[in-house]
Amino acid sequence: MGETKIVKTSCAVCGACCEIDAYVEDGKLVSVEGAKNTPMQEGGMCAKGVAAAQFEYNPERILYPMKRIGEKGEGKFARISWDEAYDMIAENLLKVRREYGPEATVFYVGYPKWFRPAMLRFANLYGSPNFCTESSTCFQAAALAWKSIYGNKICGPDLKNTKTLLIWSSNLYHSKTTTSGSYQALKKRGVKIIDVDPRHTVTAHDADLHLQLIPGTDGALALSMAQVIIEEDLYDHDFVENYVFGFEEYREYVQEFPPEKAEKITGVPADKIRRAARLYAGNGPASLMFSASPIVHHINGVQNYRAVFSLIALTGNYDIEGGNRTQPGPFSPANEFGKVKRYDGKEAIGQKDFPAWFDLPCQEAQCTRLADYILEEDPYPIKAVFSAGMNHRMWPKPGHLLEALKKLDFYVNTDMFWSDASTVADLVLPACTSYEREEVQTKPGGRFFFSNRAVEPLGEAKNDIEIIMEVMKRMGLEDEVLAKGYDAYMQYILEPSGLTLEELKAHPEGMKGKNLYPPAVKTYEREPFHTPSGKVEIRSLVLERYKDTHGYYGLPVYQDFREIAGVDQKQYPLILNTGSRKPQFFHSRVYRMPWLAGIEAEPMVEIHPEDGKKYGIEDGAKVRVVSPAGEMTGTAAYHVGGKPGVVYIYHGSSHGDANELIGKDYLDPISGFPGFKSYFCRMERV
Repeated sequence: MGETKIVKTSCAVCGACCEIDAYVEDGKLVSVEGAKNTPMQEGGMCAKGVAAAQFEYNPERILYPMKRIGEKGEGKFARISWDEAYDMIAENLLKVRREYGPEATVFYVGYPKWFRPAMLRFANLYGSPNFCTESSTCFQAAALAWKSIYGNKICGPDLKNTKTLLIWSSNLYHSKTTTSGSYQALKKRGVKIIDVDPRHTVTAHDADLHLQLIPGTDGALALSMAQVIIEEDLYDHDFVENYVFGFEEYREYVQEFPPEKAEKITGVPADKIRRAARLYAGNGPASLMFSASPIVHHINGVQNYRAVFSLIALTGNYDIEGGNRTQPGPFSPANEFGKVKRYDGKEAIGQKDFPAWFDLPCQEAQCTRLADYILEEDPYPIKAVFSAGMNHRMWPKPGHLLEALKKLDFYVNTDMFWSDASTVADLVLPACTSYEREEVQTKPGGRFFFSNRAVEPLGEAKNDIEIIMEVMKRMGLEDEVLAKGYDAYMQYILEPSGLTLEELKAHPEGMKGKNLYPPAVKTYEREPFHTPSGKVEIRSLVLERYKDTHGYYGLPVYQDFREIAGVDQKQYPLILNTGSRKPQFFHSRVYRMPWLAGIEAEPMVEIHPEDGKKYGIEDGAKVRVVSPAGEMTGTAAYHVGGKPGVVYIYHGSSHGDANELIGKDYLDPISGFPGFKSYFCRMERV
């Protein structure tokens, strides 16, 4: 056995991108543990991170550039050199631009996310407005909902100073495992916690008050809380009168949702709604903890979240200590993320269908309907897709997208593993894992971290940004930042912070930026809100632009998915909820890791025991789940955490993908997000 060395690097199996200590023997990754000197992480790791070696040395790793030699989808590929691959990409993308225009190529980033700004630079220089990411079904709808009210990026909770924390559908123990210690610390110092979640999770178990609602009814619950706050005169008069637009109409509208009526809609007892409203409004400062997707994965999702986010302004908890703050801690600026703007000189895909997405700019096109845009050539032909980390299982009816990708003139995918989305490509390129590359990372509190290469890349795998740089070079496209090389690019990211790349590399524990700005409160007193009215827009003027053409409302109007879905609920009596986070899974990528996939040999169909008895399905029985869009089989698993009448299935498994049960057109009309968490189904014993 050789010498063991510890390398400071990061784990990118899931979205948390935790800092870790990697143990390396004879050039091979043998184990990992959470970095003990990292704020908030406290040396912990989740199950996904612990399986790092199975991720790194997975037999499904792509090791070399591979060119398709059979029919699309046949899975026959031959190894080629990187030179051949680069020339093939340049030739095909230049041909598509020449014959159909730059908009005919879609640039797509799935997972991981770290190289998004570089891909956007490539798309911009190529001239395509169609830079897209997996955020077409994750997070951006929440950001859009927030921006429609406050005009800026989402402001997180100031946990250090809060007295009441309202958690809205975020199960920290499964989705943000390393923050569970901080959550326990809140409890110890007496913070009151309200948890809104359709399931009784570990997070809900530790809360003072759990509002267990029916999935998709969040808007009605939030409006009912607002009704109580206004009726009992608990709202912040000064903030509302000076900084809120549309309050009078909003006050009138929420009168339609007294707790007794909201109880019938949401399933939450009226007395609990009142208790929650009084606690959030009366025990301040209070903050709201949001989650990326659970509230917006409904066909009424954006308005649901607008109703939730409005509570912050109503109670005056916006940008104060202990509330939701624009800058709760020290801040040091950096380049790239959030700074590179999407080229919008041409109409993008999704722009006609979801115009508010572009007016409240997400700096990416909306591609949930990508398959339709390819197959129908509307608004124009899409002939090529240049992607990295394409995962078709992020879409509803993922098989529909897979078929559409086969119709492209040219489709290239860069990835770490042989996914189904790669098997239909013309060219597949091998990407480095986070253990095989270097990266500058920006962290909370004005801190920066240099993620080191722990092991050499397997095969001929390359850093995604270096691939993008070389493709641009072969195409004769020169971006002033990317053209200088990867080290220069990392230095460019750090430039506003005052740090140099050499300094950061010399401090493995990370460094705070030299240009450090102190925490701030009430920034709105110095600068107006970036909304059309210059105020907090509980009534959104942006959304109102499309009332006649798209049916959007300026107020956070609640429309019940059960009434507008157009589904025969006698034939499909159960609510289908897909994708609720499990500690061992992250979309579809970890099903190939034996330690994690082995926990559930096949898809678990989680049902309440009452439903099991009602439909004659025992715990552990084989069950078929049928929706208006498709069907799948799995194993029934009794689960008392959810409400009767709701079925929970995690998505992404090739043995039975829950997303195949979701109709491709079952979308939120504002964001284009699929209704992953409130569709309809029935169960049959196999």
